[in-house]
Amino acid sequence: MDESKNKESLTENKDLIIFRAIELMIDNLKKNVEHMRKHHEYVTAVRDRLLDDIKNERRIFILASGRSAMVGQMFQTRLEHLGAESRFITNSRSVPRVKEGETIVVISGSGTTPIVKAVLETYLIWNPFVIVITSYPLSVIGRLGDVTVKLIGRTKTDLARREIGLDSTLTPEGTMFESAALSFLDGIVAELAIALNLTEASMFDKHNQGI
Repeated sequence: MDESKNKESLTENKDLIIFRAIELMIDNLKKNVEHMRKHHEYVTAVRDRLLDDIKNERRIFILASGRSAMVGQMFQTRLEHLGAESRFITNSRSVPRVKEGETIVVISGSGTTPIVKAVLETYLIWNPFVIVITSYPLSVIGRLGDVTVKLIGRTKTDLARREIGLDSTLTPEGTMFESAALSFLDGIVAELAIALNLTEASMFDKHNQGI
């Protein structure tokens, strides 16, 4: 089936669009699994650093913007369930100053998000340890990481299909990266939970029962 017929097929079978969108995201997650298998040293580096932070009671800060910020907030919640002291950096309320040697986890698919870059550069004067999660490790933000993890977002094939209007509407903008980042960070949480000998029950004890 050529590209034009594929587009027509999606339009005519609207009940299948949701499945096509989910399949695209699942395919991208599979690519990221294989990518991480080949570059497991980055998984180990992130896990070991955060594990050391938790054991030594160093604070962990999360920095992101837009939908990536929502991914960061979910990760922060899980860090708290692990017993970590974590903070989400935002310009809408006061955030404690980062101390030397504390960790900042930065999430930016493009690695060029202006507000994230500006805030990170401000915090660098305190010499934190920086972990960057991005699709572009050679970007301006990617290069600022002590550890920079590449996640696969849009590929050249995805971009080519976008040029002729295929699939991009189903997984617009940073969707591929955001779903990959959430899965990667939840995987790191699983690594940390096992390393800390925590159970779901012990994590639930730290769960906020508020609204």
